[in-house]
Amino acid sequence: MIEKKLKQLSEEIEIPDTLKPEQIEQKLQHSKAGLQSRYARRFTTRLALGAACILLVAAVGNYLLASGILNHIPGPAAEQRPASQPESAVQTASPTQSREETATPKGEVYETLRQKIALDLESSRDCINYEYEYLAEAVPEKSKAADTAGSTANSTQRSSSKEYSGTNLQVQNVDEGDVVKTDGTYIYTSSADTFGSSIRIYKADGKNTKKLTELTVESVNISEMYLKDHFLVLVGSGWEKPSTSAKKKSSGASTENGIQQENTLVMVYDITDIENPKQTFRKNQSGIYSNSRISGNHLYTYSVMTAESAEKKDKPKCYIPSVGGSLVPEDRLVIPSGVSSHAYMVFTSLDITGGEDFTDSLSILGGDGICYVSEENIYIASPTADYTKTTISRFHYQDGKLTDNGEKTFRGKILNQFSMDEYEGKLRFVATTDNPDRTKTSNGLYVLDENMELLGKVDRLAKSERIYSSRFMGDKAYFVTYRETDPVFLVDLSDPSKPVVKDKLKIPGFSEYLQGYGEGLMLGIGSNISNDWDAQIKLTMFDISSDTNVREIHTKLLEMETYSLAGKNHKAILADPGKNLIGFAAESYEKNGKQKITYRLYSYDRKKGFKKLATLSPKDMDMSSARGLYIGEHFYLADGEGLGGIYVYDLNTFKQLAKVTK
Repeated sequence: MIEKKLKQLSEEIEIPDTLKPEQIEQKLQHSKAGLQSRYARRFTTRLALGAACILLVAAVGNYLLASGILNHIPGPAAEQRPASQPESAVQTASPTQSREETATPKGEVYETLRQKIALDLESSRDCINYEYEYLAEAVPEKSKAADTAGSTANSTQRSSSKEYSGTNLQVQNVDEGDVVKTDGTYIYTSSADTFGSSIRIYKADGKNTKKLTELTVESVNISEMYLKDHFLVLVGSGWEKPSTSAKKKSSGASTENGIQQENTLVMVYDITDIENPKQTFRKNQSGIYSNSRISGNHLYTYSVMTAESAEKKDKPKCYIPSVGGSLVPEDRLVIPSGVSSHAYMVFTSLDITGGEDFTDSLSILGGDGICYVSEENIYIASPTADYTKTTISRFHYQDGKLTDNGEKTFRGKILNQFSMDEYEGKLRFVATTDNPDRTKTSNGLYVLDENMELLGKVDRLAKSERIYSSRFMGDKAYFVTYRETDPVFLVDLSDPSKPVVKDKLKIPGFSEYLQGYGEGLMLGIGSNISNDWDAQIKLTMFDISSDTNVREIHTKLLEMETYSLAGKNHKAILADPGKNLIGFAAESYEKNGKQKITYRLYSYDRKKGFKKLATLSPKDMDMSSARGLYIGEHFYLADGEGLGGIYVYDLNTFKQLAKVTK
């Protein structure tokens, strides 16, 4: 009976026009990334066949769920409108989906997951067993009165008598990890090598700066660090295969059923004695490290586990996430309705100041996504399987307790964490939406209420363009789209149910990063593109003092063929209006064509505009991990990956005072 029904389903499924070979061929020809791809034509037909298989598997999965063959935890299925609907992202969204878990016999949830994952793995092997080259489009990657972000020092750090800069944060009081940290007295750098990672601790003392100690963590790639009171927190992914020896059991990887699985490792050190740090916590969770935050005394870590096998019931660690060596309890596993995936989002919380184990854990079936964290909730924006829609999942956190708290699916894509913002209990976000045949785009701003239901929107903006940057400031939102010019939109959100576009400023180029820079000002860092497609870094200062318009008051163009990571990593930017410092690493090319990495520093005057303070040119600087920071009257350029250590400069003259090697 089942076989007959499956056969009938397979015969009824029709490949959509947009997935037919000739349509995919046309898209590949129009894709910038695909123009030079020697694989594009070769895999066009296979891609269409793979898409048809995916549709078949989806139908099979739905039938199995409906027939009770899989004991799926119930929840309303996502609804989708016909492809002919207008270009409005949330209009075509599925309704808010609850993820209520029912009372289930012990082991039943594990078995449900095993069967679902086995089905998804089998479909992946059977239907998508071909090479595939991702043809990506080239996209350069809060208080009520002012922007809450900036290069601010974390007030919870050990006290320092000197003024100093901290990590550039999106949300005040929600700390973000980075590869360089300071508490105003010491500077901490992280770097990876062939066998693991090294954490170096320097005493920041101007020309007398020196290295005090070095921590070596074998077989772990430390992604980010945190400082909290007298604790140093390290998070990253481990790769070593554990053995039966006690020494190896704390490794950041696990092996089950002959398959090595990468894990995320969380480590805490007591640095009261700065020259002799003592490890107080070291445990892992399944999956590759994705993101983390610190709020209060708790570290919240998010990893992504991809199940590799679900063949044997007695090998549950192959298909069920584990935390601290134990499987995530069944009552902390969430199976969203209608999801076909063999990847999990794995969350943990840890009391840094004295936790002997993770405070809480929560795991959701479904893949990776963009992470935004407010002072109350964690939001993950994950693309759907066909990459045409996005699901925003919300998880409430408080004192280490994690709660799955709703989701919303819409047609469109989110650029980065700055595309989302929570304000007075409501989520606001901006997104770019493709029309049904993916030949045109439009953009919009959307507001979800406390129940993750659509409350207000303004959309159909800047057609055939894409969002390149955004910033929410209280009841105002600013975002930039780009195609040939740089429209800067100002949206009034004072009535969240009726967002209103107040202004649309068109200027050349585009801003990839936006940040408030003192009273009534907003800094933009981006690029200016000439007719021959030569790029140059562009600094812009906007006047945002008016509620109804945005003005560009000053612009600074760097030399041609310069590039920065402004739109890719906000933590690489020093933007401190109090100290009047703007700093970032830049890539440029000399006349002989040789690449050169420098660190640029500027100040800003409301009358005269941007002023160049210095161009620092240390040898072998790595642009992605270089960080500029100030402590007292000294400026430090630190980079655990590329530099020979730390360069020290006078903050007033930027004269080099010292170089401290690794």
